[in-house]
Amino acid sequence: MPSPSFSAIAMLLHWPRMKQRCSTDLLSGLLFIVFGAFVLVYGLQYPFGTSARMGPGYYPRVVSVGLILVGLILTVRSRFIESEPTERILVRPLLVVALATAGFGLLIERAGLFVAAVLLIVAARLADQDFRPLEVAALSVVLIAFATGVFWYGLSLPFPLLPF
Repeated sequence: MPSPSFSAIAMLLHWPRMKQRCSTDLLSGLLFIVFGAFVLVYGLQYPFGTSARMGPGYYPRVVSVGLILVGLILTVRSRFIESEPTERILVRPLLVVALATAGFGLLIERAGLFVAAVLLIVAARLADQDFRPLEVAALSVVLIAFATGVFWYGLSLPFPLLPF
């Protein structure tokens, strides 16, 4: 009987002919690879520098290589370890969260942190079918207090808390 390492190598050699299951590990790995490759290519326009004198392209390249490696590990892992199958992707929550995040970015300077954060939190919770108003109110209070403490008091970022 062949050793486990030999059978793993044999499986890798026959990878293209094997039927691929669509698992969360496979899709996550491919997403990491694509995103890492995009950041790597985009970051090539910035000078790299050295480890002692890092240029603006140093950090994006290091992180993108890390993302690509994690993606490769997940993709290869999906061949050998059974993971949960993918389910149908729900488009509504994806769009609602993306639009809420963009709305927060557009509103924070005009309406202030409190209004922009409440709208972001309410919209993000509306993406879920299990919307509980009391839970959203408590979450809003805690997250706004945390964001105010960190970004306004701690980091002294110059954005208004209220629209007036």
